[in-house]
Amino acid sequence: MIDLHIHTTTSDGSDEPKEILIKAQQLGLKYISITDHDSIGAYKKLKDINIHNYYKGVLIPGCEFSVVHNGKPIEILGYGIDLDVINSTGIVSDDKFYERENAYLKKLMEVCRNLNLKYSKNLSIKGKYFATQIMHADLKKYAKNENRVDKTVWESLNSFYRTCVNNPDSPFFLNQMKDYLTVPEAAALIKKAGGKSFLAHLYGYFVEDHADFLDSIVSLNVLDGIECYHSLHSMKRTKSLLKYCGNNNIYSSGGSDYHGTLKPNVKLGESISDVKIPYDILKPWLPSNLL
Repeated sequence: MIDLHIHTTTSDGSDEPKEILIKAQQLGLKYISITDHDSIGAYKKLKDINIHNYYKGVLIPGCEFSVVHNGKPIEILGYGIDLDVINSTGIVSDDKFYERENAYLKKLMEVCRNLNLKYSKNLSIKGKYFATQIMHADLKKYAKNENRVDKTVWESLNSFYRTCVNNPDSPFFLNQMKDYLTVPEAAALIKKAGGKSFLAHLYGYFVEDHADFLDSIVSLNVLDGIECYHSLHSMKRTKSLLKYCGNNNIYSSGGSDYHGTLKPNVKLGESISDVKIPYDILKPWLPSNLL
């Protein structure tokens, strides 16, 4: 079993990196990758410990990059990356993160005030949680807001992020994508760092036609593969993506997108409930020294 999509406290997960190692060992996961959002901080935390004291499997260096394609926010997973190369770019800078997210949170609070939505006045960026996450969770604390927000947006952080915060027609629009890499830029960065790039969770994106959207990305000929197994993908969709990868001669990967308490129904080492992510999908693309 493997899990190549895991978040920790260095982005928006609730588990410390060392806790992930311990849990992965307990579950018997053979390969894992910590893929925090625009952050390699987990690997910095693990730098001074003997990983094999906690986890006997293979930890593949990874990161999930925020990217824009056809005006939509998407994510690209980089695996087997040289962390020093990624760090040298400044793209994963903690200082930039806090400066950016505090500015976004201030704007979101102003929007709520203008829309007469109830919110806490003392909100601030804590840990590595994003302004979008903090604002969405806070709005849901106040029942009076529910009838003033679209039901899907109220129930889903993903919907709030993709259909409001990144929608120019929404009052919550933050124009975040101006700072995002394009797909070719992200793929080039990952390649420069010696890694492979994979499109993350296709069916988590709010687009009219997922098949056309996928084709438009793959046609760029810059990605190595697609994340087929994921907690947002039914087995039908997973099988469809695996077939797509085979037909287009590209690699496949899979991960839970584990966040701990933020996504309590998502289990480490599983895509959907009781579906383990198979090791075999790694064989075609993982470097031989890691197999």
